[in-house]
Amino acid sequence: MTINPFEYVSILISIILGLGITQILSAVTDLLYNYKKVRFYWPHTLWIIFVMFLHIQDWFITFQLKDKSIWYLPELLFVLLYPIILFAIAKMLLPSHEKEEGNDMKKFYFSQYPVIFFLIAISTLISILFNILLLKNSVGDQILLICFLVLMLFLSLKRVENELIHKTIIALVTLASVISVIVESEAWVIK
Repeated sequence: MTINPFEYVSILISIILGLGITQILSAVTDLLYNYKKVRFYWPHTLWIIFVMFLHIQDWFITFQLKDKSIWYLPELLFVLLYPIILFAIAKMLLPSHEKEEGNDMKKFYFSQYPVIFFLIAISTLISILFNILLLKNSVGDQILLICFLVLMLFLSLKRVENELIHKTIIALVTLASVISVIVESEAWVIK
């Protein structure tokens, strides 16, 4: 039995996405195991859910390349960048050691968000390029992603620490994600 080029490529993509999902599930389970000592912070929790959603979304979107019969190394490396950055975000989003500010998720979140937001900005840029170059979407269709990219870069580089701004952004990101899944329900089908 032979596999086609997409199946071969998708194995590596799936492994990297699986590592990111494993990182999130493992770290969240560690926090839940110690829930009596952990002070959770709802914006941080929503970012964790959003990053998990991005892993699943990438798995769905990558399937749109199933008919691509020829893969060149630069294309493969480009497609791998997004799940690699998602893995890095997943790793940075949750404490890896109990002593690493692991009891106060608000403190942990505010210590990590500049790098996380910068990585989210890079992943958004890669997503925009992926949509335009590989999925052949128009630049006009990328306006919301471009705005999100600018916002994440601004918050990351300016180190905006206003708690209300952080709460508002993740609330809007969550709302936009839910609406997107509902409105674009046909995109969430594997045929």
